[in-house]
Amino acid sequence: MEVGHTPLQIPEVVEYSNTIFQNLKLQDIASVTNAQHDEAWRSWLTSSSFNTVVGLEQLQHSAFIPGTTDAFGEFIARYPGRRIRASRSDFILTKILSSSWNRQFLVLEEAPLDENDAVILSMPFSGNGSDYPENILGLAEKLDVPVMIDGAYIGNSQGVVYDLRYTCIKDFAISLSKCLAPNQLRLGIRFTRDAVDDGVTAGLLGADIFDRFGCYMSMQLLEKYSHDFVVQTVKPISDSVCKQLHLEPTKTMTLALGDESLRKDFERGDYIRVCITNEIVGNLSQ
Repeated sequence: MEVGHTPLQIPEVVEYSNTIFQNLKLQDIASVTNAQHDEAWRSWLTSSSFNTVVGLEQLQHSAFIPGTTDAFGEFIARYPGRRIRASRSDFILTKILSSSWNRQFLVLEEAPLDENDAVILSMPFSGNGSDYPENILGLAEKLDVPVMIDGAYIGNSQGVVYDLRYTCIKDFAISLSKCLAPNQLRLGIRFTRDAVDDGVTAGLLGADIFDRFGCYMSMQLLEKYSHDFVVQTVKPISDSVCKQLHLEPTKTMTLALGDESLRKDFERGDYIRVCITNEIVGNLSQ
């Protein structure tokens, strides 16, 4: 068990990635288009039986990102007059980058949402592996507060509803790096409601320059392995590990909740969150 989070690497997927490398040709990478990458992700997301994605068509613009990390800073930079909000139990990156951009930052739990705020929220929620306990999207919609949804755990989760019809959701960043792709590859995509010209899209919009290798690897993995494959492969093992270790399963298969006896070693904000990736991979390798 771990305090942080170790990305899930399914042995079968790692071996398939090695096969892609062995057969890789430069002309295959050179022919990749952003439109192909976009379509591959949209098809993968909307064909899931275990998570629900609604309204993705309303976020018409997309660009490759190396994991979801790059999307944080660009979202913060886009709203210079707003206070940045995130949960104290969520990724600390939001607080770090708010400081880097000289933005005021306040955790969501310390004060009500304000019309001059901007919010970054993970789904599934990284604090407890499932859902944030308050309807932040509903409040943000009423106040016209821009929101970025960080879907870093989307590939190794189940039972999550992504309702992108909320017009307050401006950015939706997701990644394969915690579920399908070996973490060293850093494969992701950012969808935006509006056309955005920033550090993520500058090369793409100006001269059709983008990470074609990353897009190619993403497309190969998305075509080969559905989200359903990940859940069907990992969920039974995750449930078994939780039972053996007396942990409470969450919507994120690599995360579980512990009791008070684990608080000293596994406290994360308001939760006692435990990463069980190594235990899952150990069982997958047998």
